[in-house]
Parts: sequence; C-alpha cells; structure tokens
Amino acid sequence: MLPPVILLACCFFALLIIPALLFVLTSIFRLACVLCGLPRPSVAAAAGIMLIIRVSTTASEAVMKALVAEVGRTAGLPNWECNIIVLFLFLPLDLLISAGLHAGLMNIKFGKGIEVWFVQMLIYLGIGLLLTFVALLYFLART
Repeated sequence: MLPPVILLACCFFALLIIPALLFVLTSIFRLACVLCGLPRPSVAAAAGIMLIIRVSTTASEAVMKALVAEVGRTAGLPNWECNIIVLFLFLPLDLLISAGLHAGLMNIKFGKGIEVWFVQMLIYLGIGLLLTFVALLYFLART
C-alpha cells in the first residue's frame, strides 16, 4: 500500500501530464494537416477534433475488444493474442472513423482525411521507433 502523500503526488502528476499529452497530440495533428497541404487548424479546433476522434475510436475499440475477447475465450486463445488481433483488426476501422471525422469537421474531402490519418500514423510510428532506438541504446550501454 502506498503512503497517501505518494499517492497524492502520483495523482497530481497524472493531472499535469494530461494537458501536455493533449498538446503533443494536437501539435502532431496540426503538423499532419500542414504536410498534407491543408491549412493549419487553430489549436482549439485541432484539440476539439482530436478529442472527438479519440472518444469515438475509444468507444468502438472497446466494443471490438469485447467481441474479440469473447470469441478468443471460446477458441481458447490467451488474452495477449486477442489484444494483438484487436490491434490489427481495428486499424481499418480507425482509418474510416478518423478520416470521416476529419472530412466532416474540417470540410475537406474524404481522401484528404485518409491522407491526414496516414501522415499522422507515420509520425506516431517515427516517434515510437525513435523512443525504441533510444531505449535500446540505453540498455546496450548499461551492459
């Protein structure tokens, strides 16, 4: 059991990290729009679009995860395999939801919404690969 002071500090840190994470996600979305040749949306508009997209994709991913978990349990699959299946099954659904909301909320064509989604995912992939590379270098240097 954690002491109350440490628990309070962890909760305070978690509340402070939420706006920073929203800023990073909004900045990546705005960069993806510019790289796709669209005008840079305002910070408030980009934050609203990102919030709406996250809420809708989270809800649909929860439904898909429940369905795959039930089917996986009946098939005797472990939970980690079901999570990998959800990851790959949800990508096209995430593309459709995000591109549709981009197109509808930003008044652009659906194809441009797909392009923004792809660029955004490539930026996320690049950041993930960079963090993995830095962690790998750290662990190699430690040994």
